[in-house]
Amino acid sequence: MKKRTRIPAINFAVTVNGAPVEVVANPFVTANDKMRFRVSYNGSPIHIFEWNEVSQTIEVIDSASETIPLHIEQVIGDTLLHRAAA
Repeated sequence: MKKRTRIPAINFAVTVNGAPVEVVANPFVTANDKMRFRVSYNGSPIHIFEWNEVSQTIEVIDSASETIPLHIEQVIGDTLLHRAAA
């Protein structure tokens, strides 16, 4: 079993439609070496975000994804993409 390196959480705040959104994203690597993020915004339950090769975006993939408004999902995905690339 290979040892996993802990990846620090990514915390950020964004404004969506005039409302502040506090985001905590905990990156992790799956067994097949895919980068994913455990994301909570404004104290919400955790959602899983992943890189989508087809759309070239980071988007939510969990079964409760319909509970996240699309505009919040897009802002979180865009911010994670820029933070992860930095």
